[in-house]
Amino acid sequence: MPYSRRIAATVAALVTLVALPATASAHSATSTKSVTSHAAKAAQALNRLDVAVGAGRSSVAARQLKVARSHTAAASREARRMSNRATDGSGSVRAAQALTIAGTQYDALVDSITALVDEITGRVQTLLAQAIPASLAGREQVIAVLTGLMDQVPEAARPVLASIITALSLGDADEVTNLQGAMDSGNLSGSVGAIVSQALGIATEAINTAFATVRSILPMLPAMVQGPIASVLELVQSTVGTIVPTVLNTVTGLLDGILGGLPVIGGTSAGGSGGPLSGLLGGLLGGGRAT
Repeated sequence: MPYSRRIAATVAALVTLVALPATASAHSATSTKSVTSHAAKAAQALNRLDVAVGAGRSSVAARQLKVARSHTAAASREARRMSNRATDGSGSVRAAQALTIAGTQYDALVDSITALVDEITGRVQTLLAQAIPASLAGREQVIAVLTGLMDQVPEAARPVLASIITALSLGDADEVTNLQGAMDSGNLSGSVGAIVSQALGIATEAINTAFATVRSILPMLPAMVQGPIASVLELVQSTVGTIVPTVLNTVTGLLDGILGGLPVIGGTSAGGSGGPLSGLLGGLLGGGRAT
């Protein structure tokens, strides 16, 4: 993909916040800014974590991992609070935006720590491995709350929300590929290897669950992508449990490519500089305002 789903979603949310209805409560606006702030701090910490691991600076890596996890979890908590407080379509749209920011940041955290776990040894490797199951669970929790908003957002916003859920759930299988690579690398200690093996099972099962979730919301996706996505789901339905990581990554890449082919939604082209989710979030705003 030319543009990261994570970056596209975050940038789109930041840009479009100013277009929200003027009647929004100060508390709601503050909450959204808080989610965005936590996500930005987590992203910065992940960048520093990557540099620290590459330089073999264990103490810095451990500190930045803690910061990244803390701010990612804080973004998720605040976004989920917004969902719990939403009382109308507009509030549900705001919550969906915030949850998308939190979910994409969890996705970034999972991708990063699964890629780094076999690149460093000692205590930091253990900390990275221990962070993986909880981070996977955190991402799945956000996706579950987003899915629960499907009936609460205005009808016009549902195809966009369904597309966001699909992209977050099945836009890639990097964590599975990363974890399998770590298992095959020979660079994991015995105890860490056991944790990573468990995490690989969790990650694979999460994707299996995601396929089922996307099947359940298939009729709510934009009409132009329902057929292609249904074809991909049908192909993997009987074999998903045995698909090897590299093939699984190809399958999720196909789904991401299908979503990336969506036409202009909310004034942003899926092929434009904002990336697929930039347009989707614009559509969520444009189609999700309560009257």
